[in-house]
Amino acid sequence: MLFVRDRMKTFPIGVLLLSAMVGRSLFGASPAPSPAQEPAERAARYEAVSTPQFVQGKRLVSLLGIRRGDSVLDLGCGTGRLAEYVARTVGPAGKVVGIDPSPQRIAIAQRRRREGLSFAVGGSDDLSSFPDASFDRVYLNYVFHWIENKAETLRQIHRILKPGGRLGISTGYRDRPSRIRSLIRESVREALGEVPPDLFLSPFRLSARDLRSLAERAGFRVVRLQILSFRAYAKDPEAVIAFLDASSSGRFLSGVGEQERSRILAVLRRKLAKIRTARGIEMEHPAIFLVAEKPR
Repeated sequence: MLFVRDRMKTFPIGVLLLSAMVGRSLFGASPAPSPAQEPAERAARYEAVSTPQFVQGKRLVSLLGIRRGDSVLDLGCGTGRLAEYVARTVGPAGKVVGIDPSPQRIAIAQRRRREGLSFAVGGSDDLSSFPDASFDRVYLNYVFHWIENKAETLRQIHRILKPGGRLGISTGYRDRPSRIRSLIRESVREALGEVPPDLFLSPFRLSARDLRSLAERAGFRVVRLQILSFRAYAKDPEAVIAFLDASSSGRFLSGVGEQERSRILAVLRRKLAKIRTARGIEMEHPAIFLVAEKPR
């Protein structure tokens, strides 16, 4: 049994919540695949291991104060688990729209579709299909660190929120790198002799101060900004690696050649095995939670 612990609460889950890492076009390898290229098998695997994101997302939704009758956009909805949960909160008088750049994840999400809950393929780079002031709440649950042009994304979200509407973000915290993240870096250095500067899968992480500044420059009033820690346990190194692959749409170490990848994984497995206890492989994962309001 594996667990995610949110402060004093412990939740049984299927696998560890991690921040994945990837090399992009390194050592002559092909560029990292985009989410749009994700195969159905990997999307299904993500559905099976995404409980950590779901647990974290429920905390974000609680902080965001979603109400019955609200119109809500889940930006980067994955396979739709959190959007389905939110749809129960807003009730029949509300609506929830989930978008994600992976067609295969959206195909799984469509199985959850019902009146007031819909899904579509899409990303943060273009929200032009949504009219001005069309949502009461917009949230990005563990998505924001994937986005390169954060300022433009926030500008578009500000446009589609109603006056008084709120934005919720949970995202990786740059100033407290996870232990697993450090072990991956050490494994790359040991296997390859160097750590390429573009190794990280989520290279656009922020400090809490930077996130506040971005939100305020986009016209938001920050209501809440805090760091919350989640602790997880994976039963073995393979569970960790399987999650990294599924949660990154196959981009974990995709930028290195097969031989380099095999060497890195061999070192990583050894390092992960050394920190395994009777409860599994422990990892504390700090994340930034932001709630911001569009002024009336």
